[in-house]
Amino acid sequence: MTQFDVIVIGSGIGGMTAALTAARLEKSVLLLEAGKQYGGFLNPFQRGQFHFDPGLHYIGDCGPEGRFTRLLANLGLEDIQFNELNPAGFDHYSFPEYQITFGKGLARFEQQLMQDFPREKDKIAAFFRLMVEVERVLPALMKIRDVPTFLKAVRHIPFYLRWGKATLKEMLDSFFVDPNLKAAISGPCGDIGLPPCKVHGLIHLNILLHYAGGGFFPKGGTKHMRDVYVRELMAHGVTMERFNAVDKIVTENKTVCGVRTEKGTEYQGRSVISNIQVDDTYAMLDERLVPKKLRRKTENLEYSLGSLCLFLGVKDTCDTSFIKDKNVWHYSSNDIDAIYADIFEGALPDGSSFFLSVPSHKDPTGSSAPDGHYAVEIVTLVSPKPFKEWASTKVMKRGEEYTRLKNQVADKIISAAERYIPGLAACVVSREISTPLSNYSFVRTPEGNIYGPAQTVSQSGRSRFPLGGPASGLFLCGASVISAGIVPCAASGFWAGKGAARYLDGCYA
Repeated sequence: MTQFDVIVIGSGIGGMTAALTAARLEKSVLLLEAGKQYGGFLNPFQRGQFHFDPGLHYIGDCGPEGRFTRLLANLGLEDIQFNELNPAGFDHYSFPEYQITFGKGLARFEQQLMQDFPREKDKIAAFFRLMVEVERVLPALMKIRDVPTFLKAVRHIPFYLRWGKATLKEMLDSFFVDPNLKAAISGPCGDIGLPPCKVHGLIHLNILLHYAGGGFFPKGGTKHMRDVYVRELMAHGVTMERFNAVDKIVTENKTVCGVRTEKGTEYQGRSVISNIQVDDTYAMLDERLVPKKLRRKTENLEYSLGSLCLFLGVKDTCDTSFIKDKNVWHYSSNDIDAIYADIFEGALPDGSSFFLSVPSHKDPTGSSAPDGHYAVEIVTLVSPKPFKEWASTKVMKRGEEYTRLKNQVADKIISAAERYIPGLAACVVSREISTPLSNYSFVRTPEGNIYGPAQTVSQSGRSRFPLGGPASGLFLCGASVISAGIVPCAASGFWAGKGAARYLDGCYA
């Protein structure tokens, strides 16, 4: 079969959600994946008896009334269930002179900050009132499409004028004095991969709000999550093909009519949904269809950072009692901007700052590790610069110097992590190290980035890329549309799938 109603490019969670949404609306769907496995960053991997989840360490909005819970229910994916992480604290932010834990509910975090910084108590209260307002105002501002929706949102314009173009640093500086207080609120900035001086302030507050309802981890890890998606896609008649990368979106009269793959196969489709990043999507189009302003925007796109990750299989003789099901964000300084400045310059991770978690504690009944062992994951953000000389090489064939470099970095990080897991180095029985090159090889993200276009002020909110593409029948989903992360990408896929179905119903009713 080479003719479909909808063709979806890329099988990350945005692509799978888009394909399933369109299929449930009775459209014939083809899902094309360039790689070996479906799932994008949801695709787990195995080393011996250890299973690792490279793209998901925790997730919000999964409670009974959570947005992601409702989305999964709408797609018939109730078999995807979650373990709730410790409500009293699942994110631990550690600085040289200050430590604090973030858990379910903003009130606990607010009260702890007031206790620790009594001189700024009133400002802390005002800041948390601002967060409540963000939760109410942002959806209205994002829905502005025409005069009626503008009139509904007009009362929020003063809020937007005050904060709509502010970085997190500008926000924090307008409220607080103590650098440790500012650092504490900036603690989870690694979830979007930008420092306070660069990240859009409202985007960072949305991260805090996202986890205010609790932190969760999928039962069975990302493997179960991905496999349930694949099962439902097949049950709804979606045609799925791996090892089949698209290199051309075919159009006629400014309307999509199919795709061509790198193998030379052509598929006809009345609508195309792209889950790959926006600049790669538009590069597949006839350049005459992409307006100059939009072309300049993609040409000047700033990517998010990549990652260097350690996936460790360890004996349970090492002490993980401090970690339990928490994430530890370890910072070498309360000046997070300075830490990131070194990263952007191309500095290799040296163990001074990292994210640490033990997935085996987050899903104790899962199969991440054999009996008597744990799976441990350590993540550091990194620029692609230190790895560029190996950019043209293939996986497992990058040479001894590349392996030596990775191992040197890994040794330093493991040694630093022993602050939280004493004796870690001696307990490691398996280790794998990924770099931005790994991200590119397995997920094809430009420069190995992990969060799509960087969430700077000029690339966030209404400055993000729209759901609809420049050709009729073309829709986008994934990290380029709303934001990076499981829930935003899945939401964009849901709306892209609905948008494609409505487009087809309107044209062919």
